[in-house]
Amino acid sequence: MMGLSKGETSAKRGKLRGDSKGVVGDVESDQVVKDGPKFKDIGGIQGILDELINDILFPLCHPELPMYLGVKPLSGILLHGPPGCGKTKLAHAIANEAGIPFYKISATENIRDLFSKANKTSPSIIFIDEIDAIASKRENLQREMEKRIVTQLLTCMDESYEVPGTTDADSGSTTSGKKPGYVLVIGATNRPDAVDPALRRPGRFDREIALGVPDENARTEILSVLSRNLRLEMGCNFDLAKIAKATPGFVGADLSALVNKAGNLAMKRIVDSRKPDNEATDGDWWRQPWEAKDMEGLSISMGDFEDAVKMIQPSSRREGFSAIPNVTWEDVGGLDLLRKEFDRYIINRIKHPEDFEVNSNSLILKFCHLINAPLYTM
Repeated sequence: MMGLSKGETSAKRGKLRGDSKGVVGDVESDQVVKDGPKFKDIGGIQGILDELINDILFPLCHPELPMYLGVKPLSGILLHGPPGCGKTKLAHAIANEAGIPFYKISATENIRDLFSKANKTSPSIIFIDEIDAIASKRENLQREMEKRIVTQLLTCMDESYEVPGTTDADSGSTTSGKKPGYVLVIGATNRPDAVDPALRRPGRFDREIALGVPDENARTEILSVLSRNLRLEMGCNFDLAKIAKATPGFVGADLSALVNKAGNLAMKRIVDSRKPDNEATDGDWWRQPWEAKDMEGLSISMGDFEDAVKMIQPSSRREGFSAIPNVTWEDVGGLDLLRKEFDRYIINRIKHPEDFEVNSNSLILKFCHLINAPLYTM
């Protein structure tokens, strides 16, 4: 696994405060990936991004301040949440924003050698995806080698940053000859409770960040980021908020798939409209070139997104985190009055929350209902 060469590292580190392009070292292909994701490419978690700027990016870009104060910056952060919520993308964005080497770790990698490489090119980031696979609770591990991997990771994280010793004014000697190097460890997992507790204590993974399923407002922000380079239908017919409302349970990866699907449907619709009615399917009509005038006014419509919503299944449902029952009101009989109550107090407030708002403030912040009935009646 390789990050950046010393020359590349020095050049990139010199641009930490003003470089507009991020740098991520892809350790699997020994290449440097440029123009990767940045914070502007991530929507719906602005509060988390603000915290990362203060707690992570500033110490990475200005290591002289914590060194001067004798303060140890965060050793690591643990990102957890359901699949597709953007943990890996966020880790890449942190490295790209700081413009520093980025190392990925795998179960077969020599952990100590990797930390040694990261220290030589510090400040740098080590990313451990699915950390629960290589650092599970040691009492649950059967093989000694697996336990040694966890122990070695603990030791390396403890040694990943050395606060410089104080200098004696008379002799000029220092209490510690080690030069500090900031190596930030980022872990990502869908199962934080499976990670060894020793890793989750302060001094190792000092901060845990939960990336959950985005709410409606967050989905609107994510869709806005994903669709900013698309040629969308102009006018009042196109409404991202309406799309966000129609996609409960969708995470960032699902919304990205939705945008791509809508684009593909738009292309199919446009191509089909150009297909001659009297031409066979295997004809050469599709080889005809497109001129600029042929593409004027073409765009992705609201209908394309509405059709795409019906085709994309949220990953939370695929992974078994949630499910939609197949039971409808048609399967329930003899409860007409109760159904009206549910429609009034629950269903309408979920489907049409805008009808229950005054001055943009919801009239009901929380509501819950207890269904009480004899056994076997429902």
